[in-house]
Amino acid sequence: METIPVPPAPLTRPSTHFTVLDDLAGPFRFGAKSQTYAHQYSSIYFLRLHEMKQILLQRCHSAWDNVPGEWSVYPPEDQNIVLDTTSEGDATYVPRILDVKKGRLTFVIGTVYMDMPLKPSILEDITKDEWTLTAPPRETYVSTDDSIMLEDESGRVRLTGEIIEALKPVTGIIIGVLGLETSAGHFEVVDHCLPGLPPQVPLTVKPDVVDVDKAESSGQSQGEWVALVSGLEIGLESGTAADHSAPEVSLQLMVDYLVGEAGGVEDQSFSSQISRLVIVGDSVVPIVLEDDEGNKARRFNAYKTKFDPTPLRELTALLTEVSRALPVHLLPGSKDPAGTTLPQQPFPRPIFGKELMSKSKESFVCETNPTWVGVGECEILACSGQTLEDMFKYVEGPTRMEMAKNTLQWRHMAPTAPDTLWCYPYLNQDPFILTRCPHIYVVGNQPEFATDIVTG
Repeated sequence: METIPVPPAPLTRPSTHFTVLDDLAGPFRFGAKSQTYAHQYSSIYFLRLHEMKQILLQRCHSAWDNVPGEWSVYPPEDQNIVLDTTSEGDATYVPRILDVKKGRLTFVIGTVYMDMPLKPSILEDITKDEWTLTAPPRETYVSTDDSIMLEDESGRVRLTGEIIEALKPVTGIIIGVLGLETSAGHFEVVDHCLPGLPPQVPLTVKPDVVDVDKAESSGQSQGEWVALVSGLEIGLESGTAADHSAPEVSLQLMVDYLVGEAGGVEDQSFSSQISRLVIVGDSVVPIVLEDDEGNKARRFNAYKTKFDPTPLRELTALLTEVSRALPVHLLPGSKDPAGTTLPQQPFPRPIFGKELMSKSKESFVCETNPTWVGVGECEILACSGQTLEDMFKYVEGPTRMEMAKNTLQWRHMAPTAPDTLWCYPYLNQDPFILTRCPHIYVVGNQPEFATDIVTG
């Protein structure tokens, strides 16, 4: 009889120290008493521009202070421009967009606004008859009639030129642009400046650069690991699960692997290094709307909802089993029974039963979306993917990984909020500004898995 291989020593999980990053994750949480929608959304744009402008101004001066102010160095595409030949010196900074002078090389800082006819408009929705069916959401807002605008407190100007078009901007980002006003009243861009990566807390121990796809086979699996999953969609009969015919089998295999009951000795040895699990949204199937054709007269286009508690019970069973072996962090997603406005608030712990509710806040943590998670010295920024999904509708060409990396260079993880992405109307802050660079940046519920390393 063949001997069953066993580990040479009992396997133990690394003990981790969970750090509550209240200074970063705190603004994403708000209580019922402090929550109000009486404020205007314009405050978010003013605060965003004011805070990012100071950062960009230093970078712009550093990049363009020695640039000659005459257009002989940068010949404009518009040959009808009347150049200012009397001005001497370097390119100058103009604090207000509407104060830009024609024929003089200047740089300005403002908020990008993408003028796209295909974007949804709340004013158009209000003017429609209340019985008219709402059109399905568009996969993209891109069309040939799009234009790139830059605005500040004084006004707005249209940006032109290949440089700005190659940037593939989205609404809401703060940038600095170098150029001059054309005869048509547009601002022709010859260079741009981004806020760049925010400062990062240095690690006392420098981590090795590891390819997660090759770590196990190359013997680099020693150390502490964090498991990241998203899009479980429990209750889905067929869809994104690995085994479409029986998605519950795939979920059970995942649970067995995480708790160390699947695979051989090498698999169990590697899984024992996983210190905690982070579920990044879309854990259950979305609630289905009943199509009641007999009741066509609905007040405010209201539909009846068909709620099935089975997916939530299965999720509770999964969380209960995994949490007995390692701590679990749970984020809501776009398909979960949670609010749709960002930041999504944590799930109430009582809905997951007595056992999970009785666990300590470090063993089972219901997080906001987005959220910051501290594991030892490592700071993890995680979101369930709505931010990237909405930004991807503004562009054609860049991959999702490139857009995710762009948010770090823009220092803003949700620039399209509140234009086309619903968010809470903050009055005194914009919590989506990245004041600190995470060590790990996670965007869940994407079409495929990918990793990359950003340096700067």
